[in-house]
Amino acid sequence: MKNSIRTSVTDDVKDFVKLKNQLSLPTSVTTSTKGGFLLGTNESTYRFYINQGICFTARKEDNVIGFGIALSNDIVRKGELWQKRKEVDWTIDIKLLERSNVAYIEQLAFLAGNKKLAIVLAYHLINKTFNAGADYVLTTTVRKPILNLAAVPLIKAAGGSVIGNIDENYPGFDQINSDIYLIKKEDFYKNIEKLKIYSFLKSNEV
Repeated sequence: MKNSIRTSVTDDVKDFVKLKNQLSLPTSVTTSTKGGFLLGTNESTYRFYINQGICFTARKEDNVIGFGIALSNDIVRKGELWQKRKEVDWTIDIKLLERSNVAYIEQLAFLAGNKKLAIVLAYHLINKTFNAGADYVLTTTVRKPILNLAAVPLIKAAGGSVIGNIDENYPGFDQINSDIYLIKKEDFYKNIEKLKIYSFLKSNEV
C-alpha cells in the first residue's frame, strides 16, 4: 500500500497510544537523536486533540507509523506553557507572543526509518496552523533528564530557533526541563522553499 498522510480521525486514538508506547523515555542514554519519545498522553487526551486540534496521521502498508498534533491559540492559552510563561527564561519579549495568535506543536511522532514522511507531515501540520491564522508556532523539546535532539533538525529546517527554557510537569516522571522553539510564519515559508523536496511537498497537499 502506498504511504499516505491524512487528517486524523477518532479511530486513530488506539494507534496513537500504541505508537507512543513504542517511543518511551530511554533510561540507558543521556542524548536521543533518533525516534524521540513521548510523555504524558492517554486515550482521552488524544481524543481531545483529534477533535479540537489539527492532527495528521501517517500510514505505511495500512499501519500507523507516525502522527502530528498542533493546537490553536485558544487551546494554547489554557495550557501549562502559557500558564507558566512568567516563569520561563525567555530570550525574547513575551509581549510579542501575548498580543499574537500563537499555535503549538504538541507532538510529532514517527517510528524510525520514516524521515521523508515525517518531513511531509510536519510541513502540512505547520502550514495548516499558519493558514488557520497563527502568527507564530511554538514547540518544545526535552533537555533534561534526556537531551532529545530527534526533532531539532526538522524544527530548524522549518525556521525554528530557541527562545526560552521551561520546567514542565508530567505524571509519573521526575521534573522535565525543555527548550522552547519559535517558528515565525515568514521564516517558515522562506526556509521551506530552500528544501530539495519543496516541489514534492507542494504537490502532495493533504
